[in-house]
Amino acid sequence: MHFVHVAGVSAGCALALLPALLPSARSGGRWPHVVMALGMAAGHLGFVAVAVAALLGAGWFCGSPSRRAESGHHIQDFVVMSVLLVLPALSGSGHAGAGHAHGGGSAAAMPVVLAVVIGVVWTCARLVRVLPVRDGRRTAYGMDLCSAGMAASMAFMAVWSL
Repeated sequence: MHFVHVAGVSAGCALALLPALLPSARSGGRWPHVVMALGMAAGHLGFVAVAVAALLGAGWFCGSPSRRAESGHHIQDFVVMSVLLVLPALSGSGHAGAGHAHGGGSAAAMPVVLAVVIGVVWTCARLVRVLPVRDGRRTAYGMDLCSAGMAASMAFMAVWSL
């Protein structure tokens, strides 16, 4: 079971870093993906408070007027990732404080179920944006795929913690 958990976190971090590693990525547009990957890794290693502070701080930085045009589309990703890291942590202490609830009963599972629902809805919303459009022009294909992949991996981690 530990192997599956590590594999899921690794896949999520790789998906978060993928757009930053593409040759077409602008140098100024790579940092949000690095922060998402590090935030996801820190949250799953048990540093939920540090991860949430970093993710929300990066979201605030993306929303600044000077950066909004370049990276403002990441604001919702940072906020939803923070929520998906906090909800499972609310349901119990888990293993070594890693922010996951494992077998805490039905009342303790409610935040995790909410995290699963949010993760699945976020994944579907991003995947719908990847569907072909009528005029054939797609500008944010990579960003939507990255966001959908991260949401799916976060939802998978929430399901795994049930």
